[in-house]
Amino acid sequence: MSSGEIFAAAFEAASSGLLLVEKSTGRVFAANRAFVKLCGRARSQIMGQSFWEAPLAAEPEAAAEARTELNANGRLENTALPLETGEGSLLLVEVSGQDVGGERVFLELRDITGREGARLAERLAAERQMASRAAGEFAELQEALQSAAKMLSEPAAPLQKACERAETIVRELRACAGELSAQPERLQLNELVDGMHLTLQRRLGPDIEVLLELGEDVAPVRADAAHLRQIILNLATNSREAMERGFFRIQTRNSQAGDPVVGTGGGTYAVLTISDDGPGMDDQSWEHLYEPFFTTKGHGQRGLGLAAVHGMVRQNGGHIWAQSEPGLGTTFEIYLPQCEAGRAAAAPREQADRAAVRTILLMEPNDGLRGVVSSILKKRGYRVWPAREAKEALEIAKAQGAPDLLISEPAADLAKRMAALRPGLRILLLNGHSPRAKASGAATLAKPFELEALLGKVRELLADVQ
Repeated sequence: MSSGEIFAAAFEAASSGLLLVEKSTGRVFAANRAFVKLCGRARSQIMGQSFWEAPLAAEPEAAAEARTELNANGRLENTALPLETGEGSLLLVEVSGQDVGGERVFLELRDITGREGARLAERLAAERQMASRAAGEFAELQEALQSAAKMLSEPAAPLQKACERAETIVRELRACAGELSAQPERLQLNELVDGMHLTLQRRLGPDIEVLLELGEDVAPVRADAAHLRQIILNLATNSREAMERGFFRIQTRNSQAGDPVVGTGGGTYAVLTISDDGPGMDDQSWEHLYEPFFTTKGHGQRGLGLAAVHGMVRQNGGHIWAQSEPGLGTTFEIYLPQCEAGRAAAAPREQADRAAVRTILLMEPNDGLRGVVSSILKKRGYRVWPAREAKEALEIAKAQGAPDLLISEPAADLAKRMAALRPGLRILLLNGHSPRAKASGAATLAKPFELEALLGKVRELLADVQ
């Protein structure tokens, strides 16, 4: 076997994508099997095309810079470039090149889409932890302030406004951290979007047109309706702040196969596509796309909108993919798992408002919140035993007898030991996002909570207590 034949065999069998291209134009002379598979195109669709231009290069400007560097230095090392596949999806490839003489350039390509996704996931995980800690600290102060304001007969308007803004911040932080408790239900995506048309038009104003392009027979999804509405409103707010006039488009469709770009990995999805024709995002904004607290909107802005969107999509078992270029607008695609066949039975709601005389043991370490919640429950006719910590709660129960209901933050063994004192004890755990709360099987209520949400949970749990 000649040296040329040996090279040709090694070239074809290599695990990395290999190309031999013309130096001046980037025209492909040879492509190995690994590149053909990576590219998702027939070999005939690759040969003769310029690697540095469309349809192969997804960003010709970035590709042109890489080609200039290669031609000037004779080498190119580990340069990341987006590659467009035959299916229209994008891959991030790492390109290394070498001028081999005779107007020929040898290129080696490796798919690093997964590696970059893992780096992004690691960074977002750290940021979610930061958001979670900030939300926990902030929520304790906000809850006491909000509950106290509601107890006033005529709460001052600035105080009430501050409470509402604080609640919004806490919810956004919880969403960023992936801790905003979801209440999934069977939803028709087209109905939800269509019902928001007027709301969106009011929010966006007369100079931005809302366009709805709803697909036929879009499958139902199982998701939290409030979360989906908030996702759409957050993206609409971003569009309004980015452009003075233009369009805001919402499209729906079914997807029968997973898209590797968004990491869905197979399955069936209903896809919500939200786009605008605004100025698009620059490199700095794209680098920090879902990062909490990053904003280009100036002093006083929180920069939580997209981070909250990312968190809520994750909480509902979905995936999100974004595309944006300066001057070409922004598009978000949200993939939501299709609902299983059959309509889930709705849980019955407790309608009674009158509170029976029941005993509630309230364990809450925050003094302000414990005092406010105790006062609220007492005003509704309940007998309340407040406790600061688990040990104190157990001592009260042993001395006074087991209560009808335990309201507590998740605490090691407290619910278990209280249930031993009274089989069938009703338990409501606050901070419903906690893994310990979920594992206990008790009823949960996520912080921050509304007064009526707390009272509704209490009524529901005590409705059939004998």
